[in-house]
Amino acid sequence: MEEKEQAPDFGALEERLGYLFERRVLLEAALTHRSFSAESGQLDGAENQRLEFLGDAILGAISAEWLVAHRGDWREGTLTKVRSRLTNAATLARVARRLDLGGFLRLGRGEDQSGGRDKGALLADALEAVIGALWLDGGPGPVRRVFEKEFAAEIVEALEAGGDDNPKGELQERVQREWKESPRYAVVEESGPSHARHFTVAVFLGGEEMGRGEGISKREAEMNAARKALERL
Repeated sequence: MEEKEQAPDFGALEERLGYLFERRVLLEAALTHRSFSAESGQLDGAENQRLEFLGDAILGAISAEWLVAHRGDWREGTLTKVRSRLTNAATLARVARRLDLGGFLRLGRGEDQSGGRDKGALLADALEAVIGALWLDGGPGPVRRVFEKEFAAEIVEALEAGGDDNPKGELQERVQREWKESPRYAVVEESGPSHARHFTVAVFLGGEEMGRGEGISKREAEMNAARKALERL
């Protein structure tokens, strides 16, 4: 007689999310891949594709709401680029891995054995499904809290990058192509208390200063300096 598969401990995931589901069946469906449904014969819609569809729309709206509330100085074009950066598959997979979402997935045997628990696309889809389940069970409040907590690192990175995908990379590529050199960054001023530092960074090509940028981190200041250098070039 075939041994019945032990269900994942969804309570551990609820603890990580900071939310207890009233209808845990929604969370179970969000973490059920179609390969599991196909192998188990449970073809009654108890899988994550529909919740993934919902979660995709919800995440787009929640991230847009957050950006509009926190970046009143950005126009639509920049807001759209940053929202896309916050909701793309690579970002979702990183967040899912930090939640160890792969360990809670219900996968078919073949998908599991082929490394499905660490596949980026599968993890991204599962995270969207969990967000959809959160919305149906608790409304916008839990989704907003999970977004602000679990996407914190991605939010910081996206805000620092602004509307540019990679100004430092663009500058590096251009000067290497045209001058066979690499830009050099240096902090020229650092101020403010330890919890609210402010940096000014200059970028040099050879011995010539090409631009300066400011920011609340060295990375943000470097990117702003790279933007200034690109404008000058």
